[in-house]
Amino acid sequence: MSSDDYIYFKDYLHEVTTMGDWSKAESMLKSFQDIVTEALTSDGSTVLHIAVGIGHNDFVKKLLFYVTNEQALKQRETDGSTALHVAAIVGNKHAAELLVKKNSKLLRIKDRNGKEPLHKAYENMHLDTIGYLLKAVSDYAETELPSSLSDLANHDDEIGVGLLVNAISAKQYSLAIELMEKFPVFASKRDDVLVAIAKTFPSGLDYWETVVYPSSSDNIVKILFAATSFTLSLLRVPAYALWKFKNEGSSSIKAVVAPIKQIDSKKRDFDGANRLLDIVCCKIDLSENSGSDHPYYTRSILEAACKNAYEVVNTILHRSPKAIESTDKDGYDIIHLAILNRSEKIYNLIYDIGERKNLYRTYKDSYKNNILHLVGRLAPSSVLNQRTGAALQLQRELQWREEVKKLVFPTYITQENIFNETPDMVFTREHENLVKEGEKWMKTTAESCSITAALITTIVFAAAITVPGGNNQEKGTPLFRKETAFIIFAISDAISLFASSTALLVFLSILTARFAEKDFLVSLPRRLFIGLFSLLVSTTTMMIAFCATLYLVFGDKKPWMLLPICGLAFIPISSFVTLQFPLMVDLFRSTYLSKFGKQRQIDLFSRFADWVFMEL
Repeated sequence: MSSDDYIYFKDYLHEVTTMGDWSKAESMLKSFQDIVTEALTSDGSTVLHIAVGIGHNDFVKKLLFYVTNEQALKQRETDGSTALHVAAIVGNKHAAELLVKKNSKLLRIKDRNGKEPLHKAYENMHLDTIGYLLKAVSDYAETELPSSLSDLANHDDEIGVGLLVNAISAKQYSLAIELMEKFPVFASKRDDVLVAIAKTFPSGLDYWETVVYPSSSDNIVKILFAATSFTLSLLRVPAYALWKFKNEGSSSIKAVVAPIKQIDSKKRDFDGANRLLDIVCCKIDLSENSGSDHPYYTRSILEAACKNAYEVVNTILHRSPKAIESTDKDGYDIIHLAILNRSEKIYNLIYDIGERKNLYRTYKDSYKNNILHLVGRLAPSSVLNQRTGAALQLQRELQWREEVKKLVFPTYITQENIFNETPDMVFTREHENLVKEGEKWMKTTAESCSITAALITTIVFAAAITVPGGNNQEKGTPLFRKETAFIIFAISDAISLFASSTALLVFLSILTARFAEKDFLVSLPRRLFIGLFSLLVSTTTMMIAFCATLYLVFGDKKPWMLLPICGLAFIPISSFVTLQFPLMVDLFRSTYLSKFGKQRQIDLFSRFADWVFMEL
C-alpha cells in the first residue's frame, strides 16, 4: 500500500472514530491491525485517545479487544498522555474503568509534566473519576504499583485539601469520607475542611418529608391507598373500582411519587454530612493543637452560625465549649451572627446557655448597637427568599424583632446608637422597600382572589334560585327535594355561597387595610389565610353542587355515572390545591407556629403523620 493510501485510511479512521461508527472502524482494524497505535492527529492521539476523549464508551469497549496490554500504554508524542490521562482530563469514568481493567499499569504512567492520571483528575476536579481512580490506586497498591495518592499526601497536601473541600462543596460525602479515612492529615492541615462542611451542611427532612421516610414504596402505597379509599368511599364509587385500584394502581402510584427519591437523597446527604463532621472533628481533636479551644473551631462555628447549621455548632460546642466565645472581626459571636443572618436554630441555643444569656441583654457593639439594632437590619437575600412573597418575608422579620425584644431590658428598646437611631428607626429604614413590596404583593393576591370569589358567589346564588329539575307549579317546591343528590346540592350550594361571600369580604378588608408595619405581623397574614381557606371551601362545595346537579339531570340514578362526573370535578379542585395550598400552609405555619423558644411547638403536620402511620 502506498503512503498516500495509508494516510487516507488514517484520516478515514479518524472520521469514523469521531462519529462513533464502530462497524466501519472495525473493518479497517481487521485489515490493518497496526493502525491502532498510529497517531491520527497532529498531537499524536491514537484511535483510543480520540474515542475516550469524545466519550464513545461502547466504541472504546469494543476497541479494547483489538488492543493488546502493551498497546494500551501508548502515549501521545506531544505531551506523553495515555488514554487514561485523557479519561481523567475529560472526566470519563466509564472509559477509565475499562482502561484500568485492560492494564492496571496505566495508573502509574506519568506524562511529560510528571503527572499521573489521578493528578490530572485532581486538576480538573471530576469527582466521580477521582473517586474511581482513588479506589483503583488503593486496590492495586498491594501489587507492584506505588500509590500516587501517597505521593500526593507527602508532597502536595494543598491539592489534597483542595480536593476534599471541593468534594464537600459538591456534597460528594462518600468520596470525602473515603479521603478522610485514607489521609486524616487533610483535616488537620487547615480549617478549610471544617469551614466547607459548615457552609454546605444540608438541612434535615422537613415535616412533609418525615411522613414518607423511610421511603419504602410500600409505605407510600399504603398512605395513598388509604387516602384514596376514603375519598372514593365518600363518593360512593362501586367496590369493583376500589378493588381494581388496589390491585393495579400500585405501579401508577410509584410513578407519581418519584420525588421520594429526592427525599432519600436528601436523607443520605444529611447522614453523610453528619458522619463526615464527626470524622473531621475527631481528626482535629487528635492533631497537634488538640485541646478544648482548638483554633480550627473558631472560623467554623461562626460560619455555621451564619448558615443555620445547628448540627455543626452543636458538635463543635460539645467538643470545645469555649468555642462559644469565638468572635469575628466585628466582635460578633454565634448568637449575634444568628440574629443578623436569621438562624433560628442557632438563636434558640440562647435558652440553653445559662448565665451567658444575660450578656446579650446588655450587649453593645462599637457603634453602641444593642441586639435590637442588629435584628433591625434587613436579613440576607438568601434567607428572605426562603419565604413565599414579600408579605411573609416581612412577617418573619417582625417575628424576629418581637422575639429579640423579649430578651433585652425595656430601656434598650428605645436606646439610640451613635447615629442617634433607635432600634425601631433602624428597622423602618432597612425594611422600607420590603413594606412597599409586601403591600403590593398583598393587594395583587387579594384582587385576584376577590374576582374569583365574586364569580363563585354569583354562580351559586343563581343556582340556588333556579334549582335543578324546576319547581312544582302549584306548591313552588323543588321536584327533586326528596332525592339524596338534591339534598347534597342544596347543602353544598349554601356552604359555597356563605364561604365565597366570606372570602370576598375578607379580601376587600385586605384591600382597604392601611398596611402599617405591625399589620404584617398577624393581622394581614391571618386575613389572607382565612380568605384563601374560604375560597378553597367555596370552590370545592361549588363543584360538589355541580356534580350533584349533573347526576340529578343526566345520571338517571346510575351509580357508575358518578365516576366520570367526580373525576372531571376533581381537576379544578386539585389545580387550586396544587397552586394555592402551599401558600396556605406557609401562612398557617408562619402565623401560628413559633420557631423560637426552648420548648418549640410540635408541628401539626408531624402529628398528622404519626396519626396516619398508627391508622395504617
